Amino acid sequence: MKILSVKDPAFRKYGRVVDNVALDDLVEAMKKTPVPEGVVYEPSVKELEELDAFEKLSTVVYGGMPIQIGYCNGHNTKLNALEYHRSSEHNIAVTDLVLLLAPQQAMEGFELDASCVQAFFVPAGTTVELYATTLHYAPCQANDEGFCSIVVLPRGTNAPLRYPAPADDGDGRLLFARDKWLICHNE
Repeated sequence: MKILSVKDPAFRKYGRVVDNVALDDLVEAMKKTPVPEGVVYEPSVKELEELDAFEKLSTVVYGGMPIQIGYCNGHNTKLNALEYHRSSEHNIAVTDLVLLLAPQQAMEGFELDASCVQAFFVPAGTTVELYATTLHYAPCQANDEGFCSIVVLPRGTNAPLRYPAPADDGDGRLLFARDKWLICHNE
């Protein structure tokens, strides 16, 4: 698989690089978080949400919407699932990482041909917005050290559902958590 840069024009259909918000305090705080052998995702971390970056992200990037700041860290080299939300997600690369992305429009029913997935290198210190129509999941590591990524989403995203997922013919059967629709590989 060819790995493109997030600065490549091919990235534009999936998202954009955000460079109008300084997030140094957030990146520095993340350097203290664990990078396990597997992958860990924490949707909302109080210590990160108490930093100055929280207000900047809420007002400048999300237009005053309530947000959550969490992280996804670990070691990953494969594509085993993809998810989408009804709103944009912002990822801040604390370390170099690779995002595997596909357009939601490429889904045939509830399936996606893996050939539709593209890989994008995100250098450490870069913030990207992934549009709501972008299928994505945990980043892949760019080296043997693993990856460390900050994840910013509207408050409540990825929390457990408060009711059973709809079992209709629509994409309700993909609803895995609040504002999280998930497709997984058979394995």
